[in-house]
Amino acid sequence: MGLASGEPEELESLLRRVASASDLTSSKIAGLTRYWEAKRGHRPMPVWSDIDPAEIKPLLPQLIVVRYEQKPFRVRYSLVGTWVVQYAGADFTGRYLDELDFASQVDTDWPELHRQLFTQGRPIFLISRFRTESGVERDYETVMLPIADPTETTVERGLCLSDFPFGVEVRPDPSTIAVSPKIADAAANRKTDVAGTLTQLEPIPATDSDLRRCLDEAGLPIADLSGAGKRYFRLMEAGQCRGYGGFEARGAHALLRSIVIDGRERGHGYGRTLVHGLVAEARKLGLKEAYLLTETAAPFFAAIGFDACAREAAPPEIAATEQFVALCPVSAKLMRRQL
Repeated sequence: MGLASGEPEELESLLRRVASASDLTSSKIAGLTRYWEAKRGHRPMPVWSDIDPAEIKPLLPQLIVVRYEQKPFRVRYSLVGTWVVQYAGADFTGRYLDELDFASQVDTDWPELHRQLFTQGRPIFLISRFRTESGVERDYETVMLPIADPTETTVERGLCLSDFPFGVEVRPDPSTIAVSPKIADAAANRKTDVAGTLTQLEPIPATDSDLRRCLDEAGLPIADLSGAGKRYFRLMEAGQCRGYGGFEARGAHALLRSIVIDGRERGHGYGRTLVHGLVAEARKLGLKEAYLLTETAAPFFAAIGFDACAREAAPPEIAATEQFVALCPVSAKLMRRQL
């Protein structure tokens, strides 16, 4: 269902526009946004020559690059990542947006969003919804970033990435995008499995050697890993482990702990995705609050919904944990958020 271009307020409401990447769960969106910010420096936006695909190689499968034409305004897809091709069931590189019919979209007016990116030159962050062939509706997250022409006066391109919120398993439905018969026939002959590329948590035991190695290298406690109510996970993406984390279930509360991103994976937003996943797992158990102790990462946790609180305010179940009593120094800040 499309929206008229003269209804931006309704568009924004339906799409659940958010202020920044911090309001989304996708590690890829966080990573691409940081890259764009670094490349633009003090300018409103970077130019295309600033962008080096080799520097964002892990993001390329889900990347879309569009080029804007004027008089009349048209949107041409100049790059469509392999993950997007798999999900859509077709490669629409070189096609124009007005030639395609994304029939699975519930509330997204892509022409209007691209027009806003072109005219306003500011990043767009949003949560959209699509409908599967079986009628089930799923949310997904998107960032749209402007790229300037060489004169830095006009938006020339859009750098876009869509990702599914943490924990959603979705397989491609070739019927959800209407394209030319030639492209559709080519897609029908290609077997794909998008779900295998999604970020997800996998339960692991407290004895996992890689978990212990990463925690030890990061200077985090390993002496109290085993015990009742303690659950640990590894963050997997495209068959690769990106990090580890866990929590202790104590009464109606969860104490997040052992959160570590493998050194070579840091700086790509996986920490945010991992924490969102742990919170989701704690919520499944019916827990009501999440707590954590940190010495150096308070700003990071504050950006994803945790508030600082006095150690004296900790519920008895949390105050009795080994982390609280002995393993974390008294200088460590206690933070909490509702689940």
